This record gives sequence, structure tokens and C-alpha cells, in this order.
Amino acid sequence: MASDKVLDMIHGALIAHGIDAVRRDRDVMLQSKQLRFEAEVFETSSDRLVLEIYIFSPLLDVQPVIESFAGFGDTREQELNQAFEKFLRGVFHVAIEGLAEHVCENMQAEIELWQRSSASWKIWRKDARWKIYSGPVISQATTELCSLTPGYPAFYAKLEKLFTASVPPGSHFVRTFLAGLKGTLISAEVLLDNAVWHEGQNLAVGHDWDYSDGYQAIRQVILALPEAGT
Repeated sequence: MASDKVLDMIHGALIAHGIDAVRRDRDVMLQSKQLRFEAEVFETSSDRLVLEIYIFSPLLDVQPVIESFAGFGDTREQELNQAFEKFLRGVFHVAIEGLAEHVCENMQAEIELWQRSSASWKIWRKDARWKIYSGPVISQATTELCSLTPGYPAFYAKLEKLFTASVPPGSHFVRTFLAGLKGTLISAEVLLDNAVWHEGQNLAVGHDWDYSDGYQAIRQVILALPEAGT
């Protein structure tokens, strides 16, 4: 089964990072029990499949985190490898660095602190601060450079303000995905804890993006963990 192969690949990636993990029948679990992965593969067409990764951790208030990756290719193996590569480049390092306290030689996740402004504290009657693990901004384009990339830092700053002003305390997981084709937005998805975050999605749709020619897509995952005392 393809899902069995994916679990083998996840186990191999963890071992390659020096993380003790056990490959069980239906999942891969760290020896420390800080983190667990499940996987499922959906064959949607003759040249495309979708890989779903399910991430479990005691640090997550809403779990599992569900991440989906499309894979394209001439064979199922190529499709699976492409989808798995997207997993490795995106959420994998965010998960092991944020949820399993792993430190890579070259940190893949950017770490920062987000804090609710004082004007908003009264809403929740308490301070709220999060340690943020933001994954790399992954782009894909039929042109030489992705035209969405230059506009992403400004969007990210707006997203931070929206998050700190409106999201309740606790752990959260955010995923952004935007795609344009021939100068037009064709997809905008912002998820908060696996559900559509309408305010975030409206923010993405209303942002000033350069969609340029051809196909342009950009994606990022953000893990927010509450700081001690919040």
C-alpha cells in the first residue's frame, strides 16, 4: 500500500535527522512520544494523487493537524515522491522543531514571538503570547520566478496582526495557499486548526498580489505554541 511506503519514508526521514522513532503498523511515533504521524494516499486521476499527513502531539489543542499535498508525474512513484518532497520542505521541519524540540544544523523553521496588543488583552482578560515556528515559503511557477513571492512578507505582517488580535489563547496551526493563473486569482485558502479561517482568507483575497503570467502558487505553514504563563 502507498500509505505504508509513506510511513516508511517518514520513519527514514526522522532517523536521518537523528530522531529515535518507531515504525508501527498504522503510524510512526517518536520514542519520546512527543510526536506521531499517520498517512493516507488518495489516487485522484491517472497523473495525480493526494497525500494526507496527520500529525498528533500532546502540545496541540486541535489534533490531528491535517496537511495535504498533491503529487504529479508520469508514474505513481513519481507522484508520491513529489508529494512527499512537499511534505519534507513544508510542515516536516516545523513539526519536529516545534513539537519535538529537535534542533537541525540548519534551522528550517523561523522562530519568533507574537504577542497580543494591550488594547486587545481586555477581550480575553489575559495576556497571550505565542512562540511561532513558521515554515519556509514554498513557491511554484511556470515562469522563472514566482510573482507572488515579493508580496508575501507584507501579507505575513497583516496575518500576524489579525492572528494576535482575534485568535484565542492556546496552540494553533495556520496554513496559507494562494494560486494565480494568467493574471487572475484562482485559489486562496487560509486554514486555522484545519478549518477555513474566513478572516484570514478575506485578508489573502484582498491583498495586493502580482499574479503575472502563467501559473503562480505560494504556500506556508505556521505553528503557534503558547508561551509559558499564557
